[in-house]
Amino acid sequence: MQRRNFIKTACASIAFVALPRLVQAQQGTNKLPSFGIITGNTGGDWVKNNPREALREIARLGYKDLEFGGDFGLGVPELKKLLKELGLNPLIGSTSMQAMLDSEQLKKDIEQAKLMGNQFIVCYWPWTDDGQNKKLDDWKRVAENLNKGGEICKNSGLQLLYHNHDIEFLPVEGQIPFDTLIPNLNKQFVNIEFDLYWITKGGQSAIEYIRKYPGWYPVYHVKDMDHSEKKDFACVGSGKIDFGEIFKLNQTAGVQHFIVEHDHPANPQECVTSSAKYLSNLRF
Repeated sequence: MQRRNFIKTACASIAFVALPRLVQAQQGTNKLPSFGIITGNTGGDWVKNNPREALREIARLGYKDLEFGGDFGLGVPELKKLLKELGLNPLIGSTSMQAMLDSEQLKKDIEQAKLMGNQFIVCYWPWTDDGQNKKLDDWKRVAENLNKGGEICKNSGLQLLYHNHDIEFLPVEGQIPFDTLIPNLNKQFVNIEFDLYWITKGGQSAIEYIRKYPGWYPVYHVKDMDHSEKKDFACVGSGKIDFGEIFKLNQTAGVQHFIVEHDHPANPQECVTSSAKYLSNLRF
């Protein structure tokens, strides 16, 4: 009897001690080294109407990297001075597929990005039209155009990124266009800004595609999906995407920068704030 009581007590004690470790193991101990924000849509009128105050708050919340176009109406010299003061890094500028087809336009985009001190320049859409009724051969031409533009960017000291939406993951001729795009891209000249919402909206798994194409994703767009049938955008941490599971593959992905995005938040300041708090506390 005494032996049975001893065993019961000992097992209970072991369980009590082990439980916090189990919870810790489930939650993980890794955290993001830093995170950033794309200001144009995520910040909305809050940033547009008072950029100085908004950028100060963005820095206070812990954001480091910025993705944006223009100069917030402050002028480039004044903006660069402010960002330096706040410890914000103007990481990513923008370009377009039209610029991939027009070297003079691309040079202008590159000049603007370099003037701002950007490391990356991103093409957000693969077409100069609405992208409907495209074939796999069209996706091959997209890769060719990106490679040509990416080489010009590389020679100018910038890394070209291509930003996905859901169309890359919707079947065309029985295949996933992303599986045509990646093998035809020159990784030296073009990398992927991987939007975690859009691949999910396209019905594919971010985890699967990180494993399938390791090392292709130096930048993530950390964008969440709500729980509605519409599968609309959500503030990061309030939706259904399991970022912790995705972030466990950061080394595989080659990701270095995590950019918060929401295309049309109802309250930009609240969304920017809650997203920062979630990512600051996330362990994986």
